[in-house]
Amino acid sequence: MALRFAEELLLLILNEDRGDLAFVPEPHLNLALAGAVLMDLALENRIDADLEKLILVDSTPVEDDLLDPTLADIAQTAGTHNAQYYVRRIAQTGEQIRNLALARLLKTGILASAEEGAIALARGVARSRRYPIVEGKAEQEVQLRIMRVLFSDDIPDPRDIVLICLADACGMFEKILSKEELQEASERVAIVSRMDLIGQAVAEAVRESAEALTAPGAVVAPKQIPIVKGLPIFGSALDAAKDIRSFLHQQYLELGPVFEIRLLRRKMLVLAGPEANQFVNRKGRFFLRSYESWRGLADGLEASRVMLYMDGPEHVRHRQAFAPAFSRARFQNHLDVASDIARGHAKAWPLNQPIQPLLAVQRIIADQMGTILSGASAGDYLEDLAFFLETLLKTKISKQLPAFLFRRKFKKAHERLKELAQKTLKAHEPGGPHCDATDLVNDVIDLHRSDPQFMPETDMTAMVLAPYLVGIETVGTTCTFTLYAILKHPDLMAQMTAEADALFAEGPPTVERLRQLDVTHRMVLESLRMYPAAPVVSRTVSNSFEFAGYHIPAGRSLFVASAVTHRLPECFPDPDRFDIDRYLPDRAEHRQPNAYVPFGVGTHRCLGAGFAEAQTLLTLAAILHEAELVLDPPGYELKMTNVPTPRPAKNFKFKVARRRHSDPK
Repeated sequence: MALRFAEELLLLILNEDRGDLAFVPEPHLNLALAGAVLMDLALENRIDADLEKLILVDSTPVEDDLLDPTLADIAQTAGTHNAQYYVRRIAQTGEQIRNLALARLLKTGILASAEEGAIALARGVARSRRYPIVEGKAEQEVQLRIMRVLFSDDIPDPRDIVLICLADACGMFEKILSKEELQEASERVAIVSRMDLIGQAVAEAVRESAEALTAPGAVVAPKQIPIVKGLPIFGSALDAAKDIRSFLHQQYLELGPVFEIRLLRRKMLVLAGPEANQFVNRKGRFFLRSYESWRGLADGLEASRVMLYMDGPEHVRHRQAFAPAFSRARFQNHLDVASDIARGHAKAWPLNQPIQPLLAVQRIIADQMGTILSGASAGDYLEDLAFFLETLLKTKISKQLPAFLFRRKFKKAHERLKELAQKTLKAHEPGGPHCDATDLVNDVIDLHRSDPQFMPETDMTAMVLAPYLVGIETVGTTCTFTLYAILKHPDLMAQMTAEADALFAEGPPTVERLRQLDVTHRMVLESLRMYPAAPVVSRTVSNSFEFAGYHIPAGRSLFVASAVTHRLPECFPDPDRFDIDRYLPDRAEHRQPNAYVPFGVGTHRCLGAGFAEAQTLLTLAAILHEAELVLDPPGYELKMTNVPTPRPAKNFKFKVARRRHSDPK
């Protein structure tokens, strides 16, 4: 089947540098997609249109899921209406049309999607500038075709005339051409747009509808953003520090998806709920930036930049460069190494003595991350890693405490970490023991060699340390929360232990047997719902926007309270109950759009989400296979600290009751 106009419109505005579509206001894009569907129906001889009316010619389905719903709607609509009526009507389903068109482009291999959600032309298409062969011929890539029409005297193909009509009607060329290019091409656009009568009719309907959206009478005054009442001086800082998840959840229930809070001297806007998650996923890259929120991390690491605060094309490029290193597949290629590390640590835990889970698990995670991604175990650098990261989060990122309180110890820890990074880089030099390894460090070195400006030597230390720092904070916390849930549910622990024994029954674990950890997997999913590692992310508004009837001005600092959805009964019934059956196929509550977001939302969604999930599953299974654990004290109820990030309090402890493969029962 040839490409439809809706698919080609999306390809026309594809911005490969950003890994997404160029920003065309959603209402305008929906109108253009509606016009595209009508134009395809006209070419299929199902409708006819002029400037005054649109008529049904043939109601026989086209057997195309992009076109048939609209054709059926036209056939069932009473009376005679013009094209503008149908453009506006169909535009109401613009999101579904866009999603379906993108899915088809991915399925046909014209687009490729990275694990982190960026989209781009598939490699073969990008190189050849032609699409896969359709109906016996390879079609030239749409951006190349349209630019040739606009900047030459070539006679345009009828399909290209239609595309130019639609793109011009909704202002697409203003988004994909420079000001100079737009001025040069404007006369040509006007000439081409007059070459097709049906195209004129539909494009005029799109243009009139788009103009109506921006007419003075169509502008609605924004609502006043509600402000959360707080204490003098402190504002809401004490409530947020006590339990930021519950605090923001309650404000969302009372005030809706937008509100303002005050944390001491800082005023923060908050976007919350499924509508906020949807907005950030779809449009956040155009309106929000992370630089101000995370530049303290770069300062602390003495790097010019870090991936967490990058935005735009350089962020996409960074993610693409290091996506393989942090992929689920990379971890699964080292299951034997990772399981040996976890089992070795669990075997060494002393019997019947209190153990602090977070520190114990962080040792496992740091050794796994280091060994797999850089060839170097964390060893006795763990305390330095943990202190360094915690201090950065408290002082330079969240600014909860002044940096001078930790200056001397922080400097010492940083020197130790630079020593670890230099040892690791040296081991990857030519002739070194890891010079040929497939790991993150060699990816960093290769990028530095190929583009030293993009990956300068000053940033290499930060990238080498990244696996340790990311792992102990996110995976370490997730494993610890899940351990608490396991210890509080003995029946589920018994089932998980049986799964763990099966995983190791025939020797080293395999990917296939790891996938069979059903109860274990659902335990992790539910722990991530109830105790997300990053329930809130901080951003700065880079461009003003309208959201939920509110005007959000450029320059404001805001929180995206993404995990508020985890506690909404409309998303997760009885949300305060720990229930792993939520993830069974017949319920699949986590599959609801914008509801389950434990790894964040938007372009900065955790790059290593797949790696982290597989690592958590294997680590927990290895621990349960080796040790029988009990809470200490037995009736302990979880307490949490939110400084610098949500994590179990230090009074959460367990004991090893026995070693399952060496102690008598």
